[in-house]
Amino acid sequence: MGAYLDRLNSQYDEIRDGIDAVVNRAADENRDVTEDETKQVERDKGRLAELTTAIEHYSALETQNAKVSELRRTVPAAQVTRTAKDKEPEYDIAREFSTPGDYAITVHRAMMLRDPEAREKLDRATAHQLTTDNPGVIPTPVLGPVLNFLDATRPFINAITTRPLPAGKFDRPRITQHVAVGVQAAEKTLTDSQKMVIDDLPVIAKTYAGHLNISRQNIKWSSPAIMNIVFDDFAAMYALATCEDAVAQFIASLSGNTPVPISTADAAGFYSALFGAAAGSLSSSGVPADTLFVSPDVWATLGSTIVDQTGAPLFPSLSLTNASGNPLGLGLVVDEHFAADTMVMGPARVAEWYEDVDGLMQVGEPDVLGQLVGYAGYGAFLNTNPDAFTVFTPPVVGP
Repeated sequence: MGAYLDRLNSQYDEIRDGIDAVVNRAADENRDVTEDETKQVERDKGRLAELTTAIEHYSALETQNAKVSELRRTVPAAQVTRTAKDKEPEYDIAREFSTPGDYAITVHRAMMLRDPEAREKLDRATAHQLTTDNPGVIPTPVLGPVLNFLDATRPFINAITTRPLPAGKFDRPRITQHVAVGVQAAEKTLTDSQKMVIDDLPVIAKTYAGHLNISRQNIKWSSPAIMNIVFDDFAAMYALATCEDAVAQFIASLSGNTPVPISTADAAGFYSALFGAAAGSLSSSGVPADTLFVSPDVWATLGSTIVDQTGAPLFPSLSLTNASGNPLGLGLVVDEHFAADTMVMGPARVAEWYEDVDGLMQVGEPDVLGQLVGYAGYGAFLNTNPDAFTVFTPPVVGP
């Protein structure tokens, strides 16, 4: 139960962090929360309420179990000695009752005179019906819900800017040259002037979809309902596929960035690399870094291996039960889809994900008594400023 309670707490922390990220992003961009963001926050708020109820329930059970365990620990268990009986020989009714009259007399003594020996003799002659004798009338129970351990939280996509997908192909405008403003040399002298140049970044959406044909018999007779199981699995697999592709496109957009090596696996090495990259990113792109994107193995290194001069963890905010934290004030994004040794720092808001989800679709096939179901969505990734990101080469840790 402790593992399940930890999972509930982890989900609660992830959803709460997601709400904070939406609101903080709106604050950083000096704007109001959009309608889509408001809907997302309301959905997440409802889920938080469900998780709160569940956490309270299982926490109470955990506390109760702990009290019972403590009582059992303090009270010594009773010592019980059992002596196994010798295996009785196979029963033979002819040996017990030599004649029908003998059987009738034994029944009379047992029923009318309550003779214990006669009753014991009749009991040995009684046939005992066991569950193994009638398996056809004992159903096999199915305890739901169906186990499914897919992590469909999409850490990377939830960390960057998300927008509705306007079309399958569109352009994103970007200023490449700004107007000029400077100090006027003297009164009535010509002030600075420079035209603004705006180019466009082409964006092309991808389609993510899958389908399955389910028999009507399966739909009618399955318990738990197969349609609900299939729908949940489609949604989870869609989340995994889109996040995996978004991560791949993000890493590909940084192919021109020269990796920055972290010289030593200690506080000095990490401080020097991270602060130096943050300063360089701010100088070259004008956009301050706010997020650290890492693979699970790098997250483990940050939380367990890197220590300061006193031997204490360099990043004490990192949690073992929740892949989040704020090393040096950076938001931490740990995604399983990053390849090993991935460590990238930059402003999350300049990476964008556009999405339009059709969700579950279905159509009947009466000729074969089937139900054709499918799931589809459309997404597009865009890195509007690759120069604002720094790709690190983590140090080798260990002997």
